[in-house]
Amino acid sequence: MAHDVFISHSAKDKATADAVCAMLESEGVRCWIAPRDVLPSMEWSEAIIDAIEECRIMVLVFTANANASPQIRREVERAVNRGVAILPVRIEDVLPGKGLEYFIGNVHWLDALNPPLEAHLKTLAGTIKIVLARSEPGADAKQAEEEKQISASVRRVSEGIPGGGRGGESAPRRFWSARAWTWAAGTVSVLLLGAVFVGVHSIWGPGRVGSPAPAAAPNPVYPTSPAIGPVEPTTSPMPAPAATPSAPRATKPAGVAPGAAGNNASLQATMKTFQSELSSIGTVRFTVFVKNTANGSAGEYAEIHQVSNVVADPAHCRVSWHVTDWRNGAAQPVMDKEAWVMLQNVTSVVVEPQSQVVTENDAASGHSNIVATSTVPSMTGLLDRWPGGSNEFPFTDAVLANRAANDLRQAAKLCGAHLAN
Repeated sequence: MAHDVFISHSAKDKATADAVCAMLESEGVRCWIAPRDVLPSMEWSEAIIDAIEECRIMVLVFTANANASPQIRREVERAVNRGVAILPVRIEDVLPGKGLEYFIGNVHWLDALNPPLEAHLKTLAGTIKIVLARSEPGADAKQAEEEKQISASVRRVSEGIPGGGRGGESAPRRFWSARAWTWAAGTVSVLLLGAVFVGVHSIWGPGRVGSPAPAAAPNPVYPTSPAIGPVEPTTSPMPAPAATPSAPRATKPAGVAPGAAGNNASLQATMKTFQSELSSIGTVRFTVFVKNTANGSAGEYAEIHQVSNVVADPAHCRVSWHVTDWRNGAAQPVMDKEAWVMLQNVTSVVVEPQSQVVTENDAASGHSNIVATSTVPSMTGLLDRWPGGSNEFPFTDAVLANRAANDLRQAAKLCGAHLAN
């Protein structure tokens, strides 16, 4: 089987679906997602049907767009008819229409309404791995056979039937029967009770055990012990408890003043939104077309850019993430590192075509003759610049890129940055 999971999504939610796919595949879950996995020259509907029939779980990226999509309803119906488990991930707070509710109304949902999206996707990956492990072919039969063998062994041992042990070994013969052990236990109990009675009677006297002594019977005479005088208890003064040093007063970390940025409710909300916007990038695929102005030659290369593990830290005005970049289908990435930005150091935030971003990067690396003419699909780049460097984020949605830029500018200003724009 080429894949375990089929990702059903509206084409309008491609960025979110790509993020779901990237997270699952980073956790070792094999995915099929359109249009990436539709083979050239293959009909779209045929590819969808084959992919659903070969998968074990359908992940439904549920949004208002998916709810209104006839294609999504057909995919879900196909999965239900084929007995494929469906796991809806609700990205937006909408209820399924009647067409979808008929198929998924009684299915457990995974809500991913509150950012960061990445945390919900990690939960999704863990859930899917558990479901896949439980549904391994032959897993139920194997478990049933083991339980059957264990039950048979227990029955044979309890009934004294040979062959109750592992590997067909005979169960050991019991030295005594259960009835013999019962009589032995009863005899020992009676003897112990008698011994306790005699001991108490001899120590405390006959009048202490509930039976008054006969009047004519003389009191027992016990031999006297040698006089050793009163025994004074040996006492020593209790040592004085060691003085407990008083705890040092809590001090504020250096550089964090009262009313610091981390306590600013507006900053916290803005950075939380920005974290969600960066997380939505997930994994993007695009082709860059370039031209060499020195000799007029042209070329192209395919790029896969992945943004993951986005963490916004308002207390320190810091945003961190992991970035991975592949070129032309190579197995090894050309970039795979942790990245971050201190918002108070940002000097400018720019939104421009990704082709222009590529051209500027080539010029900065000494290749001013290489010009990127376009990208397919059209990508929009978001850049934050700071003394000595910059970070770039490619968005498939220009509106989302501008929204993220505005949130980044606002957060940087709240952290004390002096922006040029």
